[in-house]
Amino acid sequence: MASDPRTPGDPVGGIHHVTMIAGDPQANVDFYGGVLGMRLVKITVNFDDPGTYHFYFGDDVGRPGTLLTFFPIPGAAPGRRGAGQVTAVALAVPPGSLGFWEERLQAFGVPCRRHQGPLGQPALAFADPDGLALALLEDATLAGDGASWPGWGGGPVPAAHAIRRVAGVTLTVRELEPTARVLEALGYRPVPADGGAPGGAAVPPASQAGGSTRQAGAPVTGEGAPALRRLWGVNGGRTTHWVEVVADPAARRGTMGAGVVHHVAFRTPTDQAQEDWRRRVGRLGLAVTPVQDRRYFRSIYFREPGGVLFEIATDPPGFLIDEDRDTLGRALRLPPWLEPVRPSLEQQLPPLHHPADFAELRFIHRFVPPPGETPAGAPGTAADEPAGILLLLHGTGGDENDLLPLGRYLDPRAALLSPRGQVLEEGMPRFFRRLAPGVLDPEDLAARADGMARFVAAAARRYGFDPRRVVAVGYSNGANLAAALLLRHPGLLAGAVLFRPMEVPVASPPAGALAGVPVLVAAGRQDAVVPADSSRALAQRLEEAGARVTLHWAEAGHGLQEEELRRARDWLVERKEARTR
Repeated sequence: MASDPRTPGDPVGGIHHVTMIAGDPQANVDFYGGVLGMRLVKITVNFDDPGTYHFYFGDDVGRPGTLLTFFPIPGAAPGRRGAGQVTAVALAVPPGSLGFWEERLQAFGVPCRRHQGPLGQPALAFADPDGLALALLEDATLAGDGASWPGWGGGPVPAAHAIRRVAGVTLTVRELEPTARVLEALGYRPVPADGGAPGGAAVPPASQAGGSTRQAGAPVTGEGAPALRRLWGVNGGRTTHWVEVVADPAARRGTMGAGVVHHVAFRTPTDQAQEDWRRRVGRLGLAVTPVQDRRYFRSIYFREPGGVLFEIATDPPGFLIDEDRDTLGRALRLPPWLEPVRPSLEQQLPPLHHPADFAELRFIHRFVPPPGETPAGAPGTAADEPAGILLLLHGTGGDENDLLPLGRYLDPRAALLSPRGQVLEEGMPRFFRRLAPGVLDPEDLAARADGMARFVAAAARRYGFDPRRVVAVGYSNGANLAAALLLRHPGLLAGAVLFRPMEVPVASPPAGALAGVPVLVAAGRQDAVVPADSSRALAQRLEEAGARVTLHWAEAGHGLQEEELRRARDWLVERKEARTR
């Protein structure tokens, strides 16, 4: 009599890796390597689509169980989290680390909030730049030296607080039992939460997972009956790599796109064990792929009944087969069958800067080259000079993505440099503090303006553009920062478009310091946020410093009107034509 496929002799070894879709490749590397401090252990390509990068982040050598991997697709539209997907990913950190992480995330303008993990652990929920729902969970088993899960202490995060491994994932499905049967077949068992009730929330629904302004879709759960939440652990319920299942009959189907999980992979120790799993999965009535050679492991794939894509991956051979430990993630690595087309792929793939470079920039940001051009291949390399560089500075509650469409509208040929503000006010990013509504903090404004000047200089070195060609485009809080940049660093900007700025408490530079610098001040006559006299006073101060100021009044409030956007676009064209005469 055949054995029951739901009760295998050996369970899977927990989670091997989780793979996501991302948008901008450089923003992805900067966030996971530069902000979260994970080690970029491999730069390769999607073997099924070699024109797309495949990044692997993990601990010092990329041990199975520590890995987050990404297919970054430039310009990818946001996906929608929902049924049939992994909808959240939790990462384990040592006890006592959340204070460090809360401070670090907030310093980069990443909204985050405290909550409890599935077993009552202290946790911190947030989102990555594409809206992926993430959480950091303190894990008591990581106290001490953490020899089993050492993390990566060679980056910007001290080893004592470094991310050690994947803690678990949350699946959203419409029915609990079919998915539960597959988890049981993999060796997972229900885990009671504190208080005796099974399950618990790993992270809240996507719409509440950290307040990101670029969430990947709408809330996961529907409006019908309350969703069921159940927690599962492998190896007799051990919770090293847990799986939480949220079953909601009303949940909308998820769609693929940036900020969405592609699949979750489970561990198996050998090729033979993987072949055994392939037979067992087939006996469950699920379609399973042949073994796929992924160079650093071998894989089989199948969809569980709820629609989530599962993978079972071998632990060996690992990431040291084509790079030394000290040089992991420093160069593009290709499998032998793609080496003949390396020159073509290197032309097709966007240039990439290592996360170690991020320490100099210190801002989460986007850099978008002009259409048809690419940024410089390495810091200090001169690229063909674009028509100009627009420094996009968002308003309160915005982020690095908000003004990109505006920038492309204002100057279709410009490179776009768009940083995220690093101050959080009620969870909303902005560029500097204020003491009260309409009352700016002069000391913080001055310090933040100086920091932005350093960022522009560092970005020019990284991306290879001429910093003397930078024109700031700011809205509201961002416009005020741009005004402070003009006054404190009069040689920095080639011009500025200031939408809804106010007078800023920054000392004026010497007369003539802004000689010839064109500035457009776009104010609203019905603006209830910025008094008309304040915008007028700023324009006058800029003129006294020598700037050529155009003060444009819109019959509008604090929001922007199409007419003034056209005016700003025409103004930029006129300034460009004036320079060439």
